[in-house]
Amino acid sequence: MISDVQSKEGKSGTTAFVFVVSLSGNPLAPVTVDYASAAGTAGAPSDFQIVAGTLTFPVGVNIRTVTVSVLGDRVREADELFTVNLSNPSANAYIDRGQGVATIVNDD
Repeated sequence: MISDVQSKEGKSGTTAFVFVVSLSGNPLAPVTVDYASAAGTAGAPSDFQIVAGTLTFPVGVNIRTVTVSVLGDRVREADELFTVNLSNPSANAYIDRGQGVATIVNDD
């Protein structure tokens, strides 16, 4: 399962949007799952930096995070959305909620 994230974008620099990926129990063997960000009303690379990779949950670990850097600006605009999607779970797992939605709250 992956969480949703909502935060202000900031006026400059980057803001970390941290998605929490969790397992429903403690794994008895390592679990892996792929993740990738995807544009919505927010685009890359103008609003956020693209991320992709594989999370590994060792035995006894049931929480990992995916961090996406959101780019701040001074442009007045509506709140914008992007997603982080989970896919390809290892054979000993399944994906219950595979899409985390990020809301970039305009603060200009």
